[in-house]
Amino acid sequence: MNPHPSSTTSSPNERQQAARQARALWISVALELVGFMPYVLIAILSGSLLLLSDLADFFRNFAANAVSLHILGKIRKGQVHEFNYGAGKLERAGSLFGALCYVGTLTGVAAYSVVRFLRPAPLHVGFTLVGMLGLIVAIVMSAGFWIYYKRLAVESPGPLIDVQWRHQRTDVLSSAAVLVALGLAMVFREEGWAVYIDPACGLAYSVFAIGSYVPVMRESLKDLLDQTLAEDVQIIVMRRLAEHFNDYEAFHGVRSRRAGNRLLIEVTLGFDPAKTVGEAVKTIESLRTAIEGDIANAEVSVGIQSLQNRVQGG
Repeated sequence: MNPHPSSTTSSPNERQQAARQARALWISVALELVGFMPYVLIAILSGSLLLLSDLADFFRNFAANAVSLHILGKIRKGQVHEFNYGAGKLERAGSLFGALCYVGTLTGVAAYSVVRFLRPAPLHVGFTLVGMLGLIVAIVMSAGFWIYYKRLAVESPGPLIDVQWRHQRTDVLSSAAVLVALGLAMVFREEGWAVYIDPACGLAYSVFAIGSYVPVMRESLKDLLDQTLAEDVQIIVMRRLAEHFNDYEAFHGVRSRRAGNRLLIEVTLGFDPAKTVGEAVKTIESLRTAIEGDIANAEVSVGIQSLQNRVQGG
């Protein structure tokens, strides 16, 4: 962390990188929008639950892309002051919305899979083959975006574009798994037990995917509710504040936000106007260093609160 006031505008290089990343995202959004309705129709007409389960990825990607484009748009305009903590909440809200759409779609697929177990029905061969062809196209496109976003992440590093190449990698792997399962259903379609392949795989995929997204929803909800620091962490912060009790005049609060395995902590203090900037910075740096030394993976920001404004201090 920097002990000096943080910039409230993005640099020209950051704006240029944001514009490049936004163009790449708009291309993938446009292609997904073009392919969405045809894919829905093919999935319904084929009767394949596996193809229906793949629709969940569309909803997840739409939510993730919407949040990313909003943030990149702000960066392109130089409006980055709200992203010290605001972007974290916005990204969490988008993540939660996408996860809800994803889990909701898969829950419907899982329920329908149970119905299909009780009343098995063969797949429509023609539309299923068309759907498999569509999956092959989707795999090729996602693989291309995976490679492109990965290269872009190296050239223009950033968490938003890093998430995108990981999403594309997940899409490649999930679509490949669906393609293999549908291939087995087609190869053995003359066998009586083959009618259970699609609902069995659809149910297994849905349950596994829902289980993997429950932690995402739980963490997003905790952050959106501004969950307080864990008691042991809170004790550490308050102990360090007590050690510097004579160095500041007022304590205005502490808040935290998790970002992956990192714990972002913001402490807001008030200082005697008679103190010099150097004295305030010395206190800020000492407090920040002490807390980060006590808490693993912590990034501490110490802010200064006055009667008129607030300056970011660390």
